[in-house]
Amino acid sequence: MKHLSLVLSSIALAGVAYLLYLHLGSKHAGNNNGSPKEAANKLEIPEHGHIAYFEMDSVEQQYAYVKEVRSQLKSRQESIANELNNMKKSYMGRIQQLQNKAANMSQQEGEAAQAEINQMQENLQQKEGRLTQELQDQQFKLMQDISKRIEDYLKKYNTTKGYAYIFSHSAGDFIYYKDSIHNITTDLIKGLNEAHKKPK
Repeated sequence: MKHLSLVLSSIALAGVAYLLYLHLGSKHAGNNNGSPKEAANKLEIPEHGHIAYFEMDSVEQQYAYVKEVRSQLKSRQESIANELNNMKKSYMGRIQQLQNKAANMSQQEGEAAQAEINQMQENLQQKEGRLTQELQDQQFKLMQDISKRIEDYLKKYNTTKGYAYIFSHSAGDFIYYKDSIHNITTDLIKGLNEAHKKPK
């Protein structure tokens, strides 16, 4: 009885080994049957894993469109500051005029002058709030546009790379180790700038 179970176990083990041999042999043969053209069309799967990253700080410094956006926002910020400064100068000038006349004003004129000052101050605050909000909205839309351009380029870039994930890395992120072999920052910046140069 012991001999029978030993024989059956040996047969089963031999069967498993044979199936394994067939499986590996067919897989190996299949890898060698593809034409060179078919091999060229396959994804260039990274040898060292399926995760890549790029340095966002470098993209912000070297991506031409980001530089244009910064220049545009700086120009708008300066324009707003100049407009508000002119309003404040006008406001302060009017207050000085009313203060010079205050000694000769009647009570009614004094109340009217105070109401005018209050209205000017309210107008200035409203204007400042509106312009600040417009600047923030513009900045948000431009940042979204930059993010969309990066995302669109990476989708195209990854059609031949086969990464499962591509992360952005910035100072302060909770990434304590990164292998530079997975760094695609140079490819990303080059591709983004080339796409930006093309006529729209």
